Amino acid sequence: MWSPPPSPSSVRGGGDVPNPMPMTLLAAVVVGLSACALPSSSAPSGVAGQASNPPRVEHTLVTAVRSEPNTLAERPIQTAAAFAGLNLVRRFANAELTLLDDKLVRRSYLAEALPQLNSDTWRVSADGQMETTWHLRPGVTWHDGAPFTSQDFTFAWQLYSTPELGAGGSQFVRAVKEVAAPDELTVVIRYKQPYPSADNLTGNDAFPPLPRHILEPALQQGDLNAFANLPFWTREYIGLGPFHLDRWEPGSFMEASAFDQHILGRAKTSRLKIMFVSDVNAALARLLAGEMDLVGDSAIGLEQAFTLKGDWEKRGAGLVRLRTSQWRATAFQLRPELVNPRALLDVRVRRALAHTVDKQSLNDGVYHGEMSTSDYLVSPQSQWGPSVADAVIKYPYDTRRAEQLMNEAGLTRSPDGFFTSPTEGRFKAELKTAESPDWVNEMTIMAAAWRKTGLDIQDAVLPAALSLDPESRVTFPGMFTSTTSQGETALTGYTTAQIPKVEDRWRIGSNRGGWSSPDYDRLLAAYFTTLEPSQRGAQMAQMAKVFTEDMPMISLLFLAQPYAHVSALRGVLPVAPEGDITWNIHEWEWNP
Repeated sequence: MWSPPPSPSSVRGGGDVPNPMPMTLLAAVVVGLSACALPSSSAPSGVAGQASNPPRVEHTLVTAVRSEPNTLAERPIQTAAAFAGLNLVRRFANAELTLLDDKLVRRSYLAEALPQLNSDTWRVSADGQMETTWHLRPGVTWHDGAPFTSQDFTFAWQLYSTPELGAGGSQFVRAVKEVAAPDELTVVIRYKQPYPSADNLTGNDAFPPLPRHILEPALQQGDLNAFANLPFWTREYIGLGPFHLDRWEPGSFMEASAFDQHILGRAKTSRLKIMFVSDVNAALARLLAGEMDLVGDSAIGLEQAFTLKGDWEKRGAGLVRLRTSQWRATAFQLRPELVNPRALLDVRVRRALAHTVDKQSLNDGVYHGEMSTSDYLVSPQSQWGPSVADAVIKYPYDTRRAEQLMNEAGLTRSPDGFFTSPTEGRFKAELKTAESPDWVNEMTIMAAAWRKTGLDIQDAVLPAALSLDPESRVTFPGMFTSTTSQGETALTGYTTAQIPKVEDRWRIGSNRGGWSSPDYDRLLAAYFTTLEPSQRGAQMAQMAKVFTEDMPMISLLFLAQPYAHVSALRGVLPVAPEGDITWNIHEWEWNP
């Protein structure tokens, strides 16, 4: 049975995968479509059972994504590998209980309303267990015309909670005890513990329904391998979203049509074509030639975005935007059995190294000054930015302070100008990054600047052939610079439980530097079980202080991801770093 090839650059929460144009590729993966939204003042059109009547403009919206997805399922079963960052592909055919708009305001979608804490729809018991009740909109149908009911959620839970098929590693799945359907339009979710995202089951917390009428008979046959390879997951996909899949040409494109019965109204764009274009320059050429209307989801990189910002944008042909979504940082090796030199285990040495990184020079020299320098993994523009602003300990470029810290740690300058330890000799450490022009350039600049300040740092490149090898990315002796998620989704990556272990062949866990802080672990556990937003903000601030004080990583930059669209396409607007521009794809329309 045919299924699309796996995405070569699918990374989630734990690092980066290099490519021939790494920064440009990574920069587009998440942003590609993360900025296409109507203003927050514009509510989703349409109501249950009613389709809006937009102008029937028959122009096909032609877009490009860099990687062909493995499936259209929003939360794929484990044996049907997920796609990462392909927001347009994820969104066009699917619908969830809620939508997160461009201002991170939660809106109801398949549900009539959001659960309200301390009401009949959101109860917390004395023993810490929790229950939410969702009332579904009536009149919703799947793309094949079958009625959508609460049993589609209970069936989906059956799959997600089955280890051989589900998403057992997600925090949502671990927190849920059971899902019940007391009637056709009511879903009750019972949690083992308080779960603060219970009214926002999107993104990493997504709990999308699955068409029981299609999948249950196949599941009952008992062949899980055959079930995972059903054509439903690919070319025969049936969803609830604003577009239904018409055609999937492997290795080339997808075509979709506006779904007349979409619960928020028929999409204002009648047809959608998604091209799979692996060459960023080819995507750029097609956009400039008028063959495409929107590029994102890794279709172009920064260099192509800068090209578009020239004549194309200046003459009003289109608009280019950059969205902050990923965090670039240098991790220290903190495992005593792997670290070299051992001086890196001294927090004063790590702070000294942080004080001798000129982040703005990196930004200007590598990223055209278009990135934002960072002090912590939470962007100031994100949801929790204001909460952590005063708690983050900053390490401005200050070579004098760096020398003081080195001296306090027992390292002094020798006659040749390099810092030396009486027990280890010259301080000499390795800085490594994955193979890619931008990242190697960044590493070279950092290492050269460190050497000028008396820190003998030697740069090394992890070959592309080893980019996905867990051992190579975990057992580095000194420092490793990589890209990962920013904000709340990145927090769990630095707990003690996320430290990869040799007995697991280094494959499980994203805390590659081996940092362990009981205080951080405790605060994070409390954060994910605290319902009161102000308390969560305080916990986030405390985590930021613990992290930046102990300095397990040098925070460098927030990487922006580009997307571009023609001027005639309306409704494509910026969103917050955690947002997704495709939330209102049904409202995108053509300028008459």
